[in-house]
Amino acid sequence: MKFRKISAAVIAGAMILAFAGTAMAGDAAAKPLKLASHNAVVEGNPYRVRYELDMQEAAADAINYGYEVSYNSFVANWDQSTETQQLQNSINEGYDIIVNDPVATTGLDPIIEAAQDAGIIYINADCAYMSTDVNVLNILTDQEYLGYKTGLYAGEVLGEGAKVVMIAALEGNQANTDRQRGFEKAMAEYNMEVVASGNHDWDTTKSQQTMAEILNSGVEFDGVLVSQCAENAFEAFDAAGVAYPGFIGFGDTGAYMQKMLEVNKDQVVTPYIVLSNPPGVGATAFNFALNLYEGKELKEGIFAEGFEDTHQIWIKSKVCYTDKDVAAGTQIDGMSIEEYANSYEAGDSISFWLTKDEVAEQYFK
Repeated sequence: MKFRKISAAVIAGAMILAFAGTAMAGDAAAKPLKLASHNAVVEGNPYRVRYELDMQEAAADAINYGYEVSYNSFVANWDQSTETQQLQNSINEGYDIIVNDPVATTGLDPIIEAAQDAGIIYINADCAYMSTDVNVLNILTDQEYLGYKTGLYAGEVLGEGAKVVMIAALEGNQANTDRQRGFEKAMAEYNMEVVASGNHDWDTTKSQQTMAEILNSGVEFDGVLVSQCAENAFEAFDAAGVAYPGFIGFGDTGAYMQKMLEVNKDQVVTPYIVLSNPPGVGATAFNFALNLYEGKELKEGIFAEGFEDTHQIWIKSKVCYTDKDVAAGTQIDGMSIEEYANSYEAGDSISFWLTKDEVAEQYFK
């Protein structure tokens, strides 16, 4: 497993990059492969920035398995027609592997079938594609777990019947739908009442704006449930000069982890939760594709329960801690939580990805 501890916060240079082999550079045994990474969005989104960096690393790592990967990245900026055209271009240009973070949950059946007819290994990553009319693999993080775990801890610290703000991600996006299902299950267990809500669309600026609007409305609440971008929602409290909430979560960036340590350094002011929603899921999906490229077959019973018809494989989150874990001296990767949190750059997200061998061992016959 490739786990990120310290990493760059931005992608340097253009988004279209090529990788030449290092250890096997120039070796005739290295088979050339063309990989296209298609994204809904990248700019202004720490998660998507890290997603691309992890994809780059996985592409470079393929040299260790005998592949020299040329890699290109394409960004649709939430426009499905742009996505469709970019995918068609990748088919026309003869890519061997396409890993797509789909803009929408349906509408790409003809493109997926065209890619498969051309012999291209096509996989969706990060956001599930929900059409049952195509045979396509979806490699995802367990999003329901992220919402459920956050909601449970909020209920624990705020108590039965607490009033909460709910800032969701992007309406209509399947990852958001799955995550909200988890939030709602946990809120029901503690009879929490949503007194204000909004969406941030995974936009850091909008997260702060949405929280600021709720604060300006004068609504009273106990805590804030937010679907990532938590550090930005928290900034709205500083900007408004008002007391911090009785809970906030979840977030997964260096900025969020460090801010929560700072706020609670002397005593717990705002209980919180950190959960990893690994951007490396795209790199993991690429390593699924490499195994499929080699003709390997998936094991039985690996699809998420209830989602077998859309061929969803859910990758478990690896990092979860709260303010209570900090107080208890819990360690992550042999480091104190303080050391772990400060090992990240502010704009980077917690991430990991499974190597080709790990994917083969866990998911293939």
